[in-house]
Parts: sequence; structure tokens; C-alpha cells
Amino acid sequence: MKVIDFKTYLDNPLYLTNSEKKELYVYVDLKAALVEKETDRVPLNIAVVIDRSGSMSGEKLAYVKKATDFVIDNLNSDDYLSIVQYDNKVDVVSKSKAVTDKKRLHKKVAAIKAGGMTNLSGGMLEGYTQVGRSKSDKYVNRVLLLSDGLANEGITDPEKLRSIAQKRFREQSIGLSTFGVGSGFNELLMTNLAEYGGANYYFIDMPDRIPEIFAKELEGLLSVVAQNAKLKIDFPSSYLKCTKVFGYPAMINEASVDVNFNDIFSEEQKAILLKFEIQRKIDEPLKLKMDLSYDDVAETLDKVHISETLMLKPTSDKSAVEQSIHALTYQNITLFEANASYDQAMLLADKREFEAAKKLVTKAILMIENSLKMYPDSAELSKQLEELKSYEKKLEEMKSYSRGEMQMAQKSSRMANYKLRKKR
Repeated sequence: MKVIDFKTYLDNPLYLTNSEKKELYVYVDLKAALVEKETDRVPLNIAVVIDRSGSMSGEKLAYVKKATDFVIDNLNSDDYLSIVQYDNKVDVVSKSKAVTDKKRLHKKVAAIKAGGMTNLSGGMLEGYTQVGRSKSDKYVNRVLLLSDGLANEGITDPEKLRSIAQKRFREQSIGLSTFGVGSGFNELLMTNLAEYGGANYYFIDMPDRIPEIFAKELEGLLSVVAQNAKLKIDFPSSYLKCTKVFGYPAMINEASVDVNFNDIFSEEQKAILLKFEIQRKIDEPLKLKMDLSYDDVAETLDKVHISETLMLKPTSDKSAVEQSIHALTYQNITLFEANASYDQAMLLADKREFEAAKKLVTKAILMIENSLKMYPDSAELSKQLEELKSYEKKLEEMKSYSRGEMQMAQKSSRMANYKLRKKR
């Protein structure tokens, strides 16, 4: 059985030689099979990094403890776990060790108490250190970072924090999943840490949902079917220039693009859309080569390499070009472009530039409505349209929102848009 179904498409495999077309899109889709394994799963090496600042006191910290207890209960002696707590100081509650004494771990968790400020960088770095102590290529290596506040101790610059996450992911293959609780944290920072840290972001609006969200992340970690999934796209730079990659962070080079998808869970879908600028008229067939590699940890237990070649052929037949439009790719062009516009609109709303935000949202809505006339059965476009229309109404209401209401509304909308972009 093939663990990953790998599909690549051009928006149109034909290029009209006398056209003024300036852009080319490539859509790449990965879908993991449902794997019900009777054999042992991939063992985990994880660090749970807990914000215990003053604002976490009460039910927030109580639910975090409950979630951490759930993690402990679902690990076994093949797994490694470390627990880190941070406020203005960073303490290792339990060093990275095989999970053999659950009673001791539960006791350590029960003793965690709320403290002072929020040294998020210190907690994150110690999480990486603990995972690094037990790191193995045969394990899922991940830091789970939770916070309800702004980073106000240690390293606080969002760019520096993002660079740390990106460096650890690229050089050590340690992923970072982030969990933001309530209204006080910086969701742009937490999203970027997860994006560039190669894992997942979660917004937790209510404290009693903390165990549920932790369980969702753990469920994925316990069902990994592919690891070290990497995609390389080679293209003819004399004709094409890659200007943007939607969906996942990418390294864009002069004649290639590299994307690291990291771990892939059972039944998970991951997709990207590449946007190219056509540098000059295409007068010969062009090849774009896609190479996907991953470690199959569910079936063959081998390194898998899959190559696909997309051909773009010039033609003067306008009718043939019109008939060769690839529907799924065009739907995703609309989806990702509208999704990006929505993100930009939210940035404007953060600055209370509501009219400018509304113009972007209205434009994105029209884009999707026009696309749905051609592809009325697209559930993804319909869902994105519904979300945009909801936000369009919300923009009017935001003018009278309190600061707390505004923060929660923006976090909720950003999470919805993130999930649409990630095909969740």
C-alpha cells in the first residue's frame, strides 16, 4: 500500500504563444492513507512546555495539568517525555526520560504552581534542549509550547523567536507545536513559531478545551505514517521565477523550491500552491520536476522517493488552451489567494483600519463567488466564502468592540483561516 498519495498539477499544461499571460501556478497535494497498524507505532520524544505565569492561575493551569496528565497516561516505556515550566524563570519539572514511572510524573505535574512574568523564549529553548537530549531519527521529536500571554522576559523579538524555531527545525528536525490560550497571547507569533517550527498551531478559546486540544495533537503524533517528508521543485529559471509559495514555509532559490513537510499523520492532507512569474514568452516545452522523499514508518520502513514531471507546452491553439484548464488547481488558486487577502485584512483590522480591511474582504468574496459559478461543487471554496462573509459582518461590529472582544474575535478568525489554509 502506498502511504502517501502524491499529486502535482499545472493550472494549464498548455501555454498560448500569443497570449500576455504573466503567471503560472503549480498545485501539489499530499494525502496520507488511513493506516491501522498492528505493529508498534513510532515512539515519541516530546517536551511539554508550560506557561505558569501569574495569568495562568486558577482554571487555566488546572486544565493544563489535566492535559499533561492525559499525555503521560497515553505514553509508554518506549516514549521519552520531559516537562518544563516557565514564568520569569525556567525550571525543568522532569528531565527527558523514558516514561516508566507515571506516578512520579503525575506527582511532579500536581506540584506546578502559578508564578510571575512570561519568559516564553527561555521555556521554548529548554524544551528544545530536553528533546535534544533524547533525540533520535527513529522518534517523533517535538516540543509542545503553551502560553496565554505576551513574551515579556528573555528574547521578546518575534523575528528572533521565529528564527530560533526555524533553525532548530532545519538543523535538528525538532518540530514545535504551539498552543495559545485566551485573549492575551500574540497569535501571529505563535502561528509563525509553529509554521517555521514545522508543526501545528492551536487557538484555545476556553480553558476547559485545553485537554481536548492536547488530545488532538497527541492523536496525530501517535499516528505518524511518514517522517522527514521533503519536496524539491526544479524549474527552468530562464523562463520562470517563483514569487510565492502558499500553504507552508518554503526556501525559494533561483531555479528550485524546497519545502519541508516534516511528519505526516494517518489521513492527513498537506498542500501547497506555487506561483511563478513568466519572465519571457515560452517558445519551447518546459519541464518542472517534483521530487518527494519521506521515511515510510507505517509499511515498508524504508526511505521512499517519488518523482513527477510536469510539462508545459506552447501552442497557438486557443481552443485547446481553454479546454485544458485544470479545475482543481484553479479552485486552489482562488482559495489560497482569498486566504492571503483575508490574512491581510485582519492585519488592517488590528490597526482599526476597518474600511480598508472590508475592501480586501469584499474583493476576496467576489473572487470566490466568481469561481463558484464555474465550480459550484467545491466544498472548500464554499467554506472559505462562508468564513469571509462572516468576517465582513464582524468588521462592522468590531468598531464598538472592547479590547478583549477584539482580541478574541481576531484570534478566532485567524484560527479559522489557518485551518482552511492547512486543509483541516
